[in-house]
Amino acid sequence: MAITRDNHFVPQWHQRGFLEPGRSTLAYLDLAPPTKVLACGRVIEERSLFDAPTKRCFFQTDLYSTFFGTEVNDEIERKLFGDIDTRGSQAVRAFAGTDIAAWHEHFGTFFEYIDTQKLRTPKGLAWLRAQYPALHQNELMMEMQGIRMLHTTIWTESVDFR
Repeated sequence: MAITRDNHFVPQWHQRGFLEPGRSTLAYLDLAPPTKVLACGRVIEERSLFDAPTKRCFFQTDLYSTFFGTEVNDEIERKLFGDIDTRGSQAVRAFAGTDIAAWHEHFGTFFEYIDTQKLRTPKGLAWLRAQYPALHQNELMMEMQGIRMLHTTIWTESVDFR
């Protein structure tokens, strides 16, 4: 099985919800476009605005990868986020609808998905790294998994079901 190294912090199913009818690409603005060194030594910035398929949007290489020597592990992307994204897509669709029973069925999953989205972005991981600056990537991924339900717990505990 191929290792997944390009980790999407916005799931592709979510991105597809923003495609215009009949289109398969998004207008994408890269806020930090790659640079290129020309033969003359001049450094140029590559295009920052372009059309791209969801595969090329909202991802970062090795954002969730863990490393064991030279081995790269992608289980966080495949197993943790794969499951959350699958269940989250169902929850988001339920809350976009009018079936109140579906809202109740997907209540916990919906908040788990939102909480995960808050933490899994480069910005969320940068916040976590700022709290624990001595952590290496593997330790950061363990800590992320440990606190990923923090906001969900706070949010759901604040709901009064009386």
